[in-house]
Amino acid sequence: MAAEHKQVFRGRHVTNRLLTGPGSGKITRHHEISLEGAPVTYLPGDALGLYPINDPALVEQVIEAIGATGDETVETADGTTCTLRDALAIQNLNTPTRRLIELYVSKGVKALEPLLEKGNAEQLKLYISGKDVAHDVLDVIQSHPDVRITPAELMGALRRLLPRLYSVASSQKLHPDQVHLLVVSVRYTIRGRERLGVCSTWLAERWPLGTTAEMYLQNQQRHFAMPADPSTPMIMIGPGTGLAPFRAFLQERQAIGATGRNWLFFGEQHRATEFFYEEELTAWERDGFLRLDLAFSRDQAQKIYVQHRMREQARDIWAWLEDGAELFVCGDKERMAADVERELLSIIRTAGGRTEEQAREYLDTLRKTKRYKRDVY
Repeated sequence: MAAEHKQVFRGRHVTNRLLTGPGSGKITRHHEISLEGAPVTYLPGDALGLYPINDPALVEQVIEAIGATGDETVETADGTTCTLRDALAIQNLNTPTRRLIELYVSKGVKALEPLLEKGNAEQLKLYISGKDVAHDVLDVIQSHPDVRITPAELMGALRRLLPRLYSVASSQKLHPDQVHLLVVSVRYTIRGRERLGVCSTWLAERWPLGTTAEMYLQNQQRHFAMPADPSTPMIMIGPGTGLAPFRAFLQERQAIGATGRNWLFFGEQHRATEFFYEEELTAWERDGFLRLDLAFSRDQAQKIYVQHRMREQARDIWAWLEDGAELFVCGDKERMAADVERELLSIIRTAGGRTEEQAREYLDTLRKTKRYKRDVY
C-alpha cells in the first residue's frame, strides 16, 4: 500500500450480491466497489472507510417528533448551512449525546437528571448503548413529547456520523480495479421499533449500483499484516463476516504463488444458507491450497463453534505454532474472540504441556512477536 495512512477517493458501487440463502435469519452481502480512475492501492488486512447516510424514514420521524418541517435552515458544525433534513442525514441519530440529555434536563425533565450525576456513568452507558435497552435520539425526543426543542437546539446537541471501517475481502493482485466487502445488515428491535445499523443497511439498501461515494482506504498493516515470509504457515479464525480479510489473504497467496500452508476455521449458523464463498473455499481445499475446518452451530442438536473445532485439532494447531505459524482472529470481540483465546490457552497447556502461567507467557510472546494478531470489533 502507498505510504499514506489514509487514501481518500470516490468509489463506484458495482456489485451488491446477497450471499445468505432462503430461510436464513441474516442478510449478508458481497459488495464490489470500482477503483477505476482512483490512484489508490491496498493490501490484505487493510480496511475501507465509508461515510454512511441515515435512513430517510428515521430522519423524517425525528423531524416530526420535534414539530419541524425539515426545510428549516440550520448551521452545521463546520459553519455551513443547509436544511434540517439534509443535516440530520449525516448526524449520529443512533447514539444520544450527553449534551442532548443535558438539553432536556435544562428544560425541566427530572427523569433524566440521575444519568448526569457523578458516579452514574454506568447507568448513562446503559441508557445510551445497553444491549436490548439502548435509547436513540428519537427515543429521547418521543419520551418527552411536552418538551419543545428547536432545530438549532437539536443540531447543537448532535454529533456527525463517524465513518465505518470494513476489512477488505479481496486482493488487489487478483482484482486490480476493485475492492470487495463482506457485510451483514444489522437490524434489531428495541421497545417494539426496528433499529438499523446505519452503514450496513446503507450499503445494502440505500447506495444505488452505478453511483459513487467518497470513501478511503485505511492502512492496517501495523497490526494485521500477512506474514512477511510467504512460506510462513497461517492459521486464520474468522466466523461470520470475520471471514473477509482471510479471503483477501488467500487470494493474495494464490496470486503470488506463496508456498506457506494455510488453515482456515470458519463458522456460521447453517451450512445451507450461510457458507459464504463456498465455491471458492472448497475449490482451494480440493486443490490442497487450504485446510478448512467448519463449524455450523445450528446444524445439529448441540451447538458447535470455531473454538470447538480448534479443540478437536489441538495437536495440529500446536504443531503449526511450533513450526512458526502466525495466527489471526477476526470478528466478534465480546464473545468469539474471548472464547477463541481461552481455547488457544487450553491448547498450549494440553498439547504443549505447559502450566497456566507458561501458557500465558507463550501467548504473550506470540503477541509481542506479531505471530498472534486480532482484528476484532
